[in-house]
Amino acid sequence: MKIKLTDATIRTIKPDPSARIEISDAQRTGLRFRMSPKGNASWLYQKKIKGGTRRGFKLGSYPAMSLAQARSAALEIQIEAESGVDRVQTEEETKARLAADGLKAQSVSDVLELYVATYLQQELKAGQSREERTRQLRTYLAPYSFKFIGSLTRSDLQIIVNDKQAEGRIVMANRLRAAFSAFTGWAYRRGHMPEDVGVSVQRAGKETPRERTPSLDEVKEIWAQTFKMGELWGPFFRMCILTGQRSRKDILQMRWSWIDMERCCYEIPKPKNGRPHIVHLSNPAMAELRRLKEQQLDAPCPFVFSTTGRTSATGVSKAKVRLDAYITSGRLEIANSELFEPWVLHDLRRSQATALAEAGFDESVVDRIQNHVATGSRASAVAAVYNKAQKLPERATALDAWARMITRDINNVVNFRKAQD
Repeated sequence: MKIKLTDATIRTIKPDPSARIEISDAQRTGLRFRMSPKGNASWLYQKKIKGGTRRGFKLGSYPAMSLAQARSAALEIQIEAESGVDRVQTEEETKARLAADGLKAQSVSDVLELYVATYLQQELKAGQSREERTRQLRTYLAPYSFKFIGSLTRSDLQIIVNDKQAEGRIVMANRLRAAFSAFTGWAYRRGHMPEDVGVSVQRAGKETPRERTPSLDEVKEIWAQTFKMGELWGPFFRMCILTGQRSRKDILQMRWSWIDMERCCYEIPKPKNGRPHIVHLSNPAMAELRRLKEQQLDAPCPFVFSTTGRTSATGVSKAKVRLDAYITSGRLEIANSELFEPWVLHDLRRSQATALAEAGFDESVVDRIQNHVATGSRASAVAAVYNKAQKLPERATALDAWARMITRDINNVVNFRKAQD
């Protein structure tokens, strides 16, 4: 059977329990879509090598490899074959050469898991960044898992980056390019690959930095809708707002052992910049923590936010989608048809910093609240040892003022400096 394949057509194909389904693509001659009786789908390509024999190539599984990716991969092989390049023979020769050099002919999956175990897990700090890098590599290199590592090409990687760019996801495309470059560079330096194919993969384009700063009224609107989020995610979002700390590492992974309930503060032992950091807890923040503590009386857990009782909670992205839905419905309830501009949790830190600066708080105090290095007051090497508690009274005053801005229905915030006079 031969037709011009489309994504819509492929999605309608159902497995036949009695026979294997195979459909040839009319647009890219030689490209075939195959589905087993159990529903496993894959791409194959056949092409006669100039001056040689006809070869069959396994391109990858579907839907991990899309129709567009399969056509691009087939076109690459076609160009090679028409110029007399036999990819299969080349791969066999590469395997033989590497074997002769004493190297094991490993698959992409073999080397990737070695990279994860001996480099990512050992050299990168535990946290979201390390886990995200691991997830990205496993997910996007999955179509090439069983491919010989030495036959992985720059084009294989560039196609993935280009697809993300075509979706308009420039930042994600560049993150993938960086992940591929780091992985192939590591594999090349350790002799798993004959060349570093990732080093020449092109960037997707220039990234535009986020400048979204929700206004005080918008933060209050977010705050109000968090009370519809239940006993776990509601307090989580409110603690993000009240403290101004990083949502996943500093709030979601918060442990009770970090918190001093008597002194109304908590210490983050290993924040993003590696400097232990003390955070003042305003009265509303303390109230949230006391309620969360009461919820765990029958089943104590080391983590403040947990669904299992053993580990910190997961699912921030899904919870954020729910919160956005509540914000939208809340606006409709008051006949406000204006859309709430897209935002991310990290934007709340920018909102806090802006509001406190406008209220008259010193830049160095605001920077230390968010565990940044104040540009005009960088600590000396000796003073940096004591930096985690530096200006703590001023930071506490600022965070208490921020809590009042959020929780009280006021339109005008009294300038801090004037209040001090």
